[in-house]
Amino acid sequence: MNSARKDRKILEQMLIETVKTLDDQHAMQVLDFARWLQTQPSVSEMEEAAWEEVYLRHKEAFRKMAQEALQELDADETLEMTAEGDHIQIR
Repeated sequence: MNSARKDRKILEQMLIETVKTLDDQHAMQVLDFARWLQTQPSVSEMEEAAWEEVYLRHKEAFRKMAQEALQELDADETLEMTAEGDHIQIR
């Protein structure tokens, strides 16, 4: 079993054990909240939507930056950059 799946199983078991300690009313509130959460977009979906919005608002600026980067690459005006851990090296 991979680590993510194992973590998920532990989380599910912890949730079950916690709900078992609740009275019926609180258990129903947890269930209602969980069902509400199912209707909400995930963080990754919200981040993707936010980036899409930024891109659409600034599409021309991004295109200009890309063209400038390609021109610098063609003119051999770029430097190689490598990252190893927290260390960044530019050549």
